[in-house]
Amino acid sequence: MSKQRVRKLRWSDAEPDDPSTPIDWRIAALILATLFLNFPFWMSYGLHLWVPGPIPGDTILLLTGALLLIALFFVGPALAAQATRRPLPRVVEDSLGSIPAFGLRLCCAWFLVCWMATVIALPASWLLQFMLRRDVSLTESGLVAGGVLALAFVTGLQTPTVRAKLALFTNKLGIAILLAALIRVRDGWPAIWHGFQGSYAGPLILHDWHGLAILSFYVAPLAFLAAGFGGRSRGLKQVAAIGALGLVLPLFGTLFALAVIGVATNASALYQPSLEPTVAMALWSHVASSALPGYMMLTAITAFGALRFGAKALSDSVLPMVVGKRVRWAVLAAFIPAIAWLSIQNWATWAKLSVPLEWPPTCLAVASAVLTADFATSRWRVERAPRIDWVGTTALLAGCTAALYLPKWIVGADADQWWHPRLLPSYGVGFAVCLIGRTMQRLRSAPRLEEASR
Repeated sequence: MSKQRVRKLRWSDAEPDDPSTPIDWRIAALILATLFLNFPFWMSYGLHLWVPGPIPGDTILLLTGALLLIALFFVGPALAAQATRRPLPRVVEDSLGSIPAFGLRLCCAWFLVCWMATVIALPASWLLQFMLRRDVSLTESGLVAGGVLALAFVTGLQTPTVRAKLALFTNKLGIAILLAALIRVRDGWPAIWHGFQGSYAGPLILHDWHGLAILSFYVAPLAFLAAGFGGRSRGLKQVAAIGALGLVLPLFGTLFALAVIGVATNASALYQPSLEPTVAMALWSHVASSALPGYMMLTAITAFGALRFGAKALSDSVLPMVVGKRVRWAVLAAFIPAIAWLSIQNWATWAKLSVPLEWPPTCLAVASAVLTADFATSRWRVERAPRIDWVGTTALLAGCTAALYLPKWIVGADADQWWHPRLLPSYGVGFAVCLIGRTMQRLRSAPRLEEASR
């Protein structure tokens, strides 16, 4: 009798996850693509950059927006990490100092807890509805959310090779769901070339600015955290490949697919009047209630890739690499009930938290501006990080507090915060202050270096 080998599904890998070991750019690209190929992102940010008009002009707009966001928030920090061959937290210490870098770690944890809560909110409820076939209570949703998060942490803290294999599955599932949505609204395909019809009440440039600001609120902090892969890249070409194929292409491709699906849905028989033509309408409109839970479960699975990225980023932000596995798991386990509790809160609670939740993404966006300015001025060559780097820290504080002193027509009034107008101006202030400070620092140190060389 011949023996046949049975291929086993492994949830761990014998390869150690050493942050100093280079990894293939394809592994990083697969992991990062999950940030956009997931249903929560589709529902929250799908149509913000699409404006009335033919599809070629809107395609250029989407591509330009994707390139601009990744260039602002990923390229500089990733190149700085690659140049120093250090993890992102160490690069932040070089630019800000060890004390401000610790504060930024807390900011990363704050953001990731809130972001993961928004990602898990709907999928956890849908998974339980599929199993029980009835409406569920908040307690039940919280318990399921905790179980899903525990699975995301277990799989998200494996080696990059294992995470890439899991990400490949969720990415394929996300693409398949988008194709299924497009096929369901095929009677609306003739309207795709003409784009959305109608008019926008106001200048289109203002609409584009609003959409870019809303999208940057999601992309900026995640692109900054994704820049950590730059420290494990073998060269500049790999950093460019990660940015292009892991962030720009998935972001642009997803936004384009969602917009095309929205146009086709709006012109199809599946459109529900007075509602936004989203991918959910394309997938579930006129579907039998008995089949709906199964479809919801499939879309919920797409969120696992993003949750795994968040689990790994949370681990890297909160704990140093030298911490043992038991301590690491004990600390991370405390975050699971906090994220689960936040995920089941109602809109009133989220409205009360809107102001404090605005700060973490803005702070991380400004940190990416500081690292970008430091790389542009060659400030990333640091032997030992100081306790406080006054130029970098001043730039970080100036950017984070820009909304307090810039005019309202730049940062928006309190009623405008739904489109997050403060983030991009804060980035600009942080970059400008850091660039000016580093330039003055170099000019002051130039005579000393010249005398020392003599």
